[in-house]
Order: sequence, then structure tokens, then C-alpha cells
Amino acid sequence: MLILNEEKYAEDIYVGIDMGIKSIMTKIRYITRYLVHSKQLNDKDAYVDTIKWLKLYQDNFDESCYSKIVSDAINKAHKYPFYVIDNIQIAQSELDSISSLGDLRAEKVLFVLLCMAKQQRMSNGFTNGLVKYSITEVCKFARVSVPADDREYILHKILKSGLIDIPKKNDTKCLIVNFIDVNNVTLELDETDCQELAYVYLNWKNGGKGYTKCKRCNKWMKQSKTKPKKYCEDCAKVVQTDQKRLWAEKSRKNLTQQND
Repeated sequence: MLILNEEKYAEDIYVGIDMGIKSIMTKIRYITRYLVHSKQLNDKDAYVDTIKWLKLYQDNFDESCYSKIVSDAINKAHKYPFYVIDNIQIAQSELDSISSLGDLRAEKVLFVLLCMAKQQRMSNGFTNGLVKYSITEVCKFARVSVPADDREYILHKILKSGLIDIPKKNDTKCLIVNFIDVNNVTLELDETDCQELAYVYLNWKNGGKGYTKCKRCNKWMKQSKTKPKKYCEDCAKVVQTDQKRLWAEKSRKNLTQQND
């Protein structure tokens, strides 16, 4: 997913919400920044609070192994305040350029690259459509499951179209998205949209058919053709549990009234 409200993202990690982050180093960086910038703790208190968090959420935690790592993260945290992005705006001309590829996998990959370029412009200060990327991450966001060689082939096809370029000085994995437009905005993507960029694009391409948002958490999901869904899988379980609880309470109440 692309992060728009970085402070909220860090807060969710702090309270124990699983954000799908596997790297403990990444978690420590977010936690220390949250404690320094949002909680406004001094370095000593930030260290103590980070250690408490690690003891609570990190299996087999040994403070002696992490003491220097946490201290270094706190020192660096002061240099990196959180960014907050209201939304990512997509223009009609950009969507037209993407759909002109005529290859759904390439279209989804290019849509993700466009969104990443716009997000990194506001979060990292990148200009002229520059985007730092990982082809594995891009394909994951685009819901394109293909072998590694095919990922490079898709990227090469987009490069041949002229819609993206390689920077002349390319010391890192960077591309230039060169069809960015700021006029005639068609889509405005919020934090929830950025969790499912592939579905957002497919929903636009299919004229709003085949995809919908969960009525409870607002997460994008693929709609069933035979039995339309109101809730995503996670929310459906919660709603079902709540309904069973309410039914049981109602049954107990009716039974009590009958006995009276």
C-alpha cells in the first residue's frame, strides 16, 4: 500500500495493529518517530517506551541486542517528521495514456507507478515524475502474479511505449513517469484506495462494475457476480458474530418475559 497519512500509519503500529510489516527495523523506525514527533518524548523516555513496545510485540526480545539499534533510531527520528498527504489526484489524460497500452497487466503496473510517483513527489520531494521503485513491490500493488522474468518483460514493454523513461544518472532503482497531468482530475485516491490500487484502476476501467467497497471498513473488494457482497471477509465474520450475539440476547430476553 501507499502511505498518505504517515503519522496515522505509525500510530496504528504503536497500538499493535498489524500493518503487514515484516522488518523489525522498519517497525522501530516508525515507533521512534511516533514517540519523538507525536508523543514529543525526550530521548530517554522514547527509549524506555520503545523497549516496552518491543517487549510487548516482539517475540523472544532481548534488550541487549536492540539497545544500540533503538538509540540510533531515536537520534535519526528527529530528522524525519511525518508527512500527511490529503489525496492522490489522477487526471483523465493519465488514465487514457495508461489504457492505451492495451495490456491489462502492463496497465495496472503503470497505474501503480503513476500513483507512486505522485506520492513520492509529496513525501520525498521527488520532481519531474521521478519514482524510486522495486518491481516486486510494484507487481504486488498491481496484483500481477508472474515469474521474475515476466515482470521485467512487462516493465520493458511500458518503457518501449515511451510513457516512462530511465534517468540518465541511475544509481538506484528509479524511473521517470513522463505523462503526469494535474488538470481534469477524474479520480481522487484516499488512504483506503491506496491499499488496493489494482482494484481502483479496474473499477474505473470497467465503468464502476465488478468492484465495490466494504460497507463496514470501506476496503475495496472484488464483487461476486452471483451473490453481491456487502462486507469483506474480515468484516463479514465480525458482522456475523455480532448478529449471533444479538440474536442470543433477544432469545434470552424473550424467554425471560415468557417465564415472567
